[in-house]
Amino acid sequence: MLRTAVELGAVAVLAIVLLTFIGIVLYKGGKTVAPPPDALVVTQTQDFASLDPALAQTQQAWELEYATCAKLLNYPAVGGYLGTRIVPEVAARLPRISRDRLTYTFEIRRGWRFSDGEPVTARAFTRAFERARSEELVSPADPYLREVAFWRVHGRTLTVHLRVPAPDFPQRLALPYFCAVPPWAPERQFDTLPSAGPFAVDRYRPGRSLVLRRNPYYHGPRRPKLQRIVYRFGAFSSQIRLQLERGEADYGVVTPSAFAALAQRFKGDRRHLIVVQQPIVAYLALNTARPLFKGNPWLRRAINYALDRPALVRLFGPEGALPNDEYLPPGFPGYRARHVYPVGEPDLATARALARRHLRGAHAVFLACGTEDCAERAIVVADALRKIGLHVRIDTSPGQFTLAGVRGTAFDIADVITRPDYGDPYGLVDKLLDGRAIRAVGNSNISYYASPHVNRAIDAAQRLRGVARDRAYGSLGIEVARSDAPLAAYAVLNARVFVSARVGCITYQPVYGLDLAGACVSPPSAAPRPR
Repeated sequence: MLRTAVELGAVAVLAIVLLTFIGIVLYKGGKTVAPPPDALVVTQTQDFASLDPALAQTQQAWELEYATCAKLLNYPAVGGYLGTRIVPEVAARLPRISRDRLTYTFEIRRGWRFSDGEPVTARAFTRAFERARSEELVSPADPYLREVAFWRVHGRTLTVHLRVPAPDFPQRLALPYFCAVPPWAPERQFDTLPSAGPFAVDRYRPGRSLVLRRNPYYHGPRRPKLQRIVYRFGAFSSQIRLQLERGEADYGVVTPSAFAALAQRFKGDRRHLIVVQQPIVAYLALNTARPLFKGNPWLRRAINYALDRPALVRLFGPEGALPNDEYLPPGFPGYRARHVYPVGEPDLATARALARRHLRGAHAVFLACGTEDCAERAIVVADALRKIGLHVRIDTSPGQFTLAGVRGTAFDIADVITRPDYGDPYGLVDKLLDGRAIRAVGNSNISYYASPHVNRAIDAAQRLRGVARDRAYGSLGIEVARSDAPLAAYAVLNARVFVSARVGCITYQPVYGLDLAGACVSPPSAAPRPR
């Protein structure tokens, strides 16, 4: 007899919990290892998929790139609103923009060098552009150069010409994809490129450890205080929590339950336990290229009505998330509080009415990452959709979730947590809804939604300026959610950061995350104890 999706999901959770318990037992039997006095120690379950800035996509990768990269324009290492305003970095000043908004001219500062001593020239940035467009590298940065017609270098001057205006073009250039790279950088993944930021890769043992060391040639505006940043890979999530509690590691991503335990132990210590509101959106991508959802907005809308958003939010733990049904997060430019779908209890009556005669076999494949919290969310979703007659098979196979970005992968629903690459609505609407950005691999539009009408609306919004442009994007997001519903947004997330008691000089940069390059550590005798 076939097992139900919920039963299979429960088995997956049980296996994950068992592995977690084994990890705790094995770890508690080990010896305490004090971190190096001159280094910040970061612990992670998995290694990075890539250290190449052209391929950096995760939040953890962006934190690393913020410590190693230098860009034409960048976001300053400060928290709050000021951290969202771009400033010149390797460029001597903000670009000169032509009257028709099609030409951007940058002047490159003198004296900037890579970690191998080679000078940073305008060619370092055009090489980043070339790699972004490389068919071999398949960088997620390619869509951000869609409007670029060509570029020219003359001495220290770099001129970029656009085909059509792109008001957010300067913000795009502050992404890690456009980090300065040596002119010889190949059009393939290269994990140990010299870098021009505060730190550079010193030693890398894939799957085991990574050491970043201060760039001796860096003389930019940031003032690193550490000599090294050390990454250690391979710990269970339960081990990461214990490493942080015992002071063996300084920073690591923990599960909601682990964060709750840390919050209880370090209650009231907001110097090292940090909660920051972020424009991070959790949503279900409904694969419109597959038979279940293709040309089936009724079922997609039914799922939006059926989701139990409060139950999903509770799984993120204390101060973890708020329920949400909109594609743009609250407080983001263009956001309008127009709840199309319930953010409280689900509306099952409406969901069932929409789903009736549109279930198409009534079976769906749900791709979820293999962690305990992902599996728990998948079970809650499967239970909600069972109530409208849709039976969900949860797939948590190792590596399978990463294939959601590969066109043609056999899945119907994927649980995705994303954030805009920068503080502009184009960076989120285009990422999720522009069908012209779909390609063979490396997709961020993993609902594979393609609508000529929506593509034209995106182009029309790009031609506007200021508040009118933001409102156009906000209205477009609401219209697509109401009519086509290729996504089912269910939460906006907070960033919850825990650093060990010896870490000081803490800045949470609102775009890039924890400023690792600016952190400092106290000697063991000076580190405060948890209360």
